[in-house]
Amino acid sequence: MNHLKLPGPVDGLRIGLFGGSFNPAHSGHLHVAETAMRRLGLDWVWWIVARGNPLKTSHGDFDARLVSASQLASNPRMIVTDVEAQLGLTYTSDTIAAIVNRAPTAHFVWLMGADNLAGFHRWQDWQGIAQTLPIAVIARPGVGLAARNAPFARRFASSRIPASAARKLPFSKPPAWTYLTAPLDPASSTALRATQS
Repeated sequence: MNHLKLPGPVDGLRIGLFGGSFNPAHSGHLHVAETAMRRLGLDWVWWIVARGNPLKTSHGDFDARLVSASQLASNPRMIVTDVEAQLGLTYTSDTIAAIVNRAPTAHFVWLMGADNLAGFHRWQDWQGIAQTLPIAVIARPGVGLAARNAPFARRFASSRIPASAARKLPFSKPPAWTYLTAPLDPASSTALRATQS
């Protein structure tokens, strides 16, 4: 994977990997990224714009989604990247493996909203993802109970660390995860697309 160009510095740094379709990116995405950055003490958050999503029938134009995320992620310590498109990959598990293998000295954490946690068990090799890097789940409106009862939450219940210890997560040996609550942002890509059509 030497041809993979990483979007920023990595050595010894705490980096959140925040993947998504971002179709379009919205304030709820920014809320997840900012909450994770603050609570986990991250040096960087990389927004990984998905090349496609095998669980969705429509992804929207890749370049438009890249621009959408870039306009929203204005924090200087957030980088929007097309690394998945560079690699020609579709599955998050493959993308994560490529990045982690390329940067063994970094402390990566996978970031996701609780709305994604409810269906995480449908992702390709979801248990492998959990064994590869720590995961931070950030609360989203209306999915509290669904997230707590998700197959992932049950399967890795003993690997959950309390939110009060969230700053230790980037240095934790996987599987390790935490659930972070914060003031909720109700924005969603689905609702935004509905208002644009």
